[in-house]
Amino acid sequence: MGIQEMKSQQFPEVTMEEWQKTAEASLKGKPLEALYTTTYENISIKPLYSPEEAEAARAEQYPGEPAYTRGFFKGGYIQRPWKNAHSLLADTPTRLKEKLSVALQEGQNAVSFAVEEVPNMTLAEFSGLPVNEQPLYINTKEHFLAIASFLLKGEAGKTSGAAGTDLLSLYAKKGLIPGEQALALQIEAIEELKEAFPELKTIRIDTVPYHEAGANAFQEISIALAEAVFWFERLKEKGWSPEETAENIHFHFAIGSQFFMETAKLRAFRKAWTALCDAYSITGDAVKVMVGAETSAFTLSKLDRHVNILRTGSEAFSALVGGVGFLQVTPFDKVNGQSTPLGERIAKNIPLILKNESHLGKVVDPAGGSYYIETLTAELSKTAWEHFLTIEEAGGILSILQAGTLQEELAAVLEKRNKDLAVRTKSMIGTNIYADLSEQVPSGKPKPEVLLAENTVSSFKEIAKKVNDQTTLAELHVKDSGSAIIPVKAQRLAEPFERLRERAERIQSSGNTLEAGLICLGKLKEFKPRADFVTGVLSTGGISVKSSGECQSAEEAVQFVKESGLAYYCICGKDEAYETFDPQLIETIKQTGAAVQVDLAGRLPAEAEVEWKKSGLDGYVHAGQNILEKLSALLELWEGETTHE
Repeated sequence: MGIQEMKSQQFPEVTMEEWQKTAEASLKGKPLEALYTTTYENISIKPLYSPEEAEAARAEQYPGEPAYTRGFFKGGYIQRPWKNAHSLLADTPTRLKEKLSVALQEGQNAVSFAVEEVPNMTLAEFSGLPVNEQPLYINTKEHFLAIASFLLKGEAGKTSGAAGTDLLSLYAKKGLIPGEQALALQIEAIEELKEAFPELKTIRIDTVPYHEAGANAFQEISIALAEAVFWFERLKEKGWSPEETAENIHFHFAIGSQFFMETAKLRAFRKAWTALCDAYSITGDAVKVMVGAETSAFTLSKLDRHVNILRTGSEAFSALVGGVGFLQVTPFDKVNGQSTPLGERIAKNIPLILKNESHLGKVVDPAGGSYYIETLTAELSKTAWEHFLTIEEAGGILSILQAGTLQEELAAVLEKRNKDLAVRTKSMIGTNIYADLSEQVPSGKPKPEVLLAENTVSSFKEIAKKVNDQTTLAELHVKDSGSAIIPVKAQRLAEPFERLRERAERIQSSGNTLEAGLICLGKLKEFKPRADFVTGVLSTGGISVKSSGECQSAEEAVQFVKESGLAYYCICGKDEAYETFDPQLIETIKQTGAAVQVDLAGRLPAEAEVEWKKSGLDGYVHAGQNILEKLSALLELWEGETTHE
């Protein structure tokens, strides 16, 4: 076919009804709803979205128009490019300055670093950083008052960007509600910085601690709005208008691995934020708040850690499609305790690849018009707004933290996420599926803690007076003050699986061989699917396998058991093979004299199970099983041997 003939080809239009009929026919009797999935936000995801749904969901036609779902600026990144704000890790101020100089030459365009890594930085060393040449973007954490003091020693009006601490989420992670003294000091410093640096955003609303405790997308949005209300109302007491407060706020989100949901989260946040601004009569540029994001540490794994590069790359892509002003990519190996030069280089370069090779900076709202994303954004913003209203009706963000209701909500979502990984309805490559038995779990050595001062002061001015060129961040630390609550506790998704592998390594280091036997019934093509499945499950727990090969009789199976002398076996075959060999096979194996545990791959019908259990069958390895519980119980077999020895 020639090029002209190809150009003239016509494809018939397909109606939604025709698609539904074809889909239902392929499902062989199952309803179309079988293709629907439910997210952690309790949003039902359909297999197909139509223009009509997207049209109903779309609130505005163009970017740069309220409700700013499509972005705060008409030209998107063409008008306002995002900042590559890679958070540099350095153990000394000298090393930080060196790394920052190299990073800025290689494409980074914001001064960003992990403040907690350099608590011994002095004012003189901080002053040597180019904070007046590039926008600042740092999470000051425990050192906000110190950083504020350092900044105020510099030239007024020069510094832009964002530098702040979310006192609410920082304290919630520690299991505290900030006391009045802590809030008063924070506000005093914010006021001083507002006068000196009008282009610097110092009220940080950081939802990362909630994200790392399991929060879903609408919870993150609603918590962000609730924290904004807290600051609106709190600063009203100091004479600030809501518009002035909004002009000084910057929001910071973590971006997880659910690509479309995370893109929709950022778009839905802008829509919900605009609604909140309307409620407070905030208009104009004050609505166009700064939004930054980091790729999630929650989704990183120590196991097969190079897969983290794919995770962070996808998350960065999602963040940029959703629209952020500052982007931080977490190094793939930071989860080990200390990132390598390779990890930092890749983290710094991912946004550059997305900008210069994927050309994301040249497209205004790349998600705009997607039937799926537009519909998802609308549903998410609606759900987030409703949840925000429940927070406010309960008394606001501090009230639900004090009552523990927010912590309960987050724990419930985290439990669901953990369970989905445990039963493998969700996959985490290299962690709960396709595990690499040859690797060891990296064990990062904890850094020695720097002793922070425990100053008790009555005003921010007292802190500022202490500052000279040799004063360090650690010296200006102020003692935490607050009331105890249930902590907003962070846990990476991979941690339960990492603990399994660490147990396996301890068993092997004691001299035991962590190996299971596969008793394979029938021909290779008959037992291979289940044998492969069991091999994959066991490798997740650090257990290797030894296969019997084709067993055509019970005698061959027993001979394999006698020769291998292992503590655990799993019988693998088709259901028909289980009927052929019958429960007598278990009895024969158990009569070899060895104290062994024998499981079966798959599940038996209820009536057959009774007989097999009577014969000594110990359990199963099957799809939908909680493999964390199963593997933990299996490791006890070898741990028992270690204890006995």
